[in-house]
Parts: sequence; C-alpha cells; structure tokens
Amino acid sequence: MVLWVTHVLIALACVHIGLSCWSTYRRIWQIQRIELRVSSPVLAPGATVSYDVITSGETRNRILLELEQGAQSETLMEQRAQQNAVSAYDPRLFRYTPTVVITPELLARFAPGPATLRLTAFGGPKLLRTPPPRVRELQVTRPGFSGAR
Repeated sequence: MVLWVTHVLIALACVHIGLSCWSTYRRIWQIQRIELRVSSPVLAPGATVSYDVITSGETRNRILLELEQGAQSETLMEQRAQQNAVSAYDPRLFRYTPTVVITPELLARFAPGPATLRLTAFGGPKLLRTPPPRVRELQVTRPGFSGAR
C-alpha cells in the first residue's frame, strides 16, 4: 500500500513539474505566433486583411491592427486575448484569426500611394518583466484614381 501511494505521489509531482515548466515558458513567450496576410498588395475596396495570432493565455494580451501612411493612422481592429483561469494548470493556447474587409470609407481617409499595415501583439507583465511587443508589417499601396476619360 505504501509503495502504491509513493508511486501515485511521484506521478503527481512529475505532472506538476511538467505543467509548471510549460507555464514558465508561456509566461516568457506570451505571443507564440504572429502572422499578417492581405488578399492583395493593392488596397482596393473589398480587399481583406487577416492575421493569425496564438497567445499563451497567461495575460490578456492586446492585439492591434493598424493602417499607416505618413502621419495618418487608422486602427482596423483591436482585441484582447483570452486569459486562462488557473494558468499554471491550464496548458491551452488561444488562436485569433479575424478578417477585416477594406471599405471605400476607410480608403477615402488615405491618399493614393504606399502605406503600411502593422500588426502588433503586446505582452503583459509576468516574472518581473514585460516582454517587448511583437510586430509584423506589410507594405501595401492605396491606388490612385485614373484620370482617363
């Protein structure tokens, strides 16, 4: 009986140590993956911008998608990532894959020419440090109007 209890306690300790190691890794690397995609490098009405972000669930990470051109900047989407209830024992990762459709109203606020799509995922404070934000950028073009008649 004592041998059986010892084996159970050793197994529980191994599971606890494994989950603690994974939790520590997730606290350091809060943003596991960050990708930005656009249906076309020319931003015309109806073009889509999407991203794929995987977070660790250790903090409520902020995910921000922006379109910038010179001093002009527009937030296309902002969201907060989900957080695990008991992070040390909940090993799940959370994936976010939204899509934004470019509208004529959005494009009207920008001049024809090059622009930058920027996706930023911000980490939260854990283990006495705040990780730097992870950023992905894509260069796109806002088309001009053809003057041909």
